[in-house]
Amino acid sequence: MAQTVAKWLREKMYGKDVREALAQWTIFTAKIAEYLVNDEAAFKLDVLRTKNDLVARQTQVESRQTDLENAFKSVISNATKDSEVILARSSSRYGAYLTLDDRIEYLEQLIGSYVPSGFTVTIKHNQNRNPDVKVRYYEYALGTEPDGIGTGPKGSFGGTNNVDVPATVEYKDANTVLVHLPTNYRLTGAPIFEQDKWRLIDGYKALSFDLGTVDTTAAIKGNSGNSTSQDNNVITAPQNLHATAINDTTEKLIWE
Repeated sequence: MAQTVAKWLREKMYGKDVREALAQWTIFTAKIAEYLVNDEAAFKLDVLRTKNDLVARQTQVESRQTDLENAFKSVISNATKDSEVILARSSSRYGAYLTLDDRIEYLEQLIGSYVPSGFTVTIKHNQNRNPDVKVRYYEYALGTEPDGIGTGPKGSFGGTNNVDVPATVEYKDANTVLVHLPTNYRLTGAPIFEQDKWRLIDGYKALSFDLGTVDTTAAIKGNSGNSTSQDNNVITAPQNLHATAINDTTEKLIWE
């Protein structure tokens, strides 16, 4: 069709013939545009339908997975005959759990969030004193958004998920503190003193360490001595522990 109209435009002599060729080309172009518009709309509709179908399928899969997990837990629960294990599933403080594993997992989550053990931050503050230490965790603060300023959740510039983190502070000397934190707040890297606080930034996550009023010049000089470490949580027996034989098969542990 395009070649035909082009041939007409080249060969027509009279105005009315040329106008007819132009009219034919206009109609031809309009038909192309109509086809493209309708085809794009149909494509978008197909994409939307596919997306909705995938979401529905995902919901069904997750629902079936939850049902399978609950059924599996029910089998475990009913298969257990040991009364001590059955009693251990229930807590007077936190309620009853379907399986003992559920209760242990919940306790581990509490430990990882609230017990200041498992992650240690060393700060060389150089203040020649034993400062009070306050720790705060937050996400998507200004400058830490992965996709640029203001692209965090809800475009928040002040950070989200602000939490005061429980910490145990060990004063190694008058210029160094060891801050023990729960494992759920473990980040990679090392804290750096900036302006008024020490900050440990790992992607969009951050920990800030407030030691009160500080000598900034001395604090900055200590940045190279700051570090983090994961606690091994290895319990070793004290040196004054020894065993005393009670009979041929039993020994008694005694601390002196």
